[in-house]
Amino acid sequence: MDKTAFVKKFIDNAGSSIVSVRFVKLDGTTRCIQFNPRDKQEIKGTGSPTTKANIIRCRDFRQAKAGNAAWRSFDTERVISIQANGQHVFF
Repeated sequence: MDKTAFVKKFIDNAGSSIVSVRFVKLDGTTRCIQFNPRDKQEIKGTGSPTTKANIIRCRDFRQAKAGNAAWRSFDTERVISIQANGQHVFF
């Protein structure tokens, strides 16, 4: 199983549990986001769907609570670690 398939399956298996993802941004810095995979809030932005299978869009609930723009996306190939339901996987 490739990394993208693993990350997507891990997120799907989390159900409605909080998922934490640490990844490397395009500028080389790291970011950690936390989201509920079952969050069905409206996605704001360009409205253009991504054509890349390895990009995941989610709503970072920590940013949403702070009143900031909460929608984020990350490349599964740049994931450093992912955590949910007591499982923590490092790449």
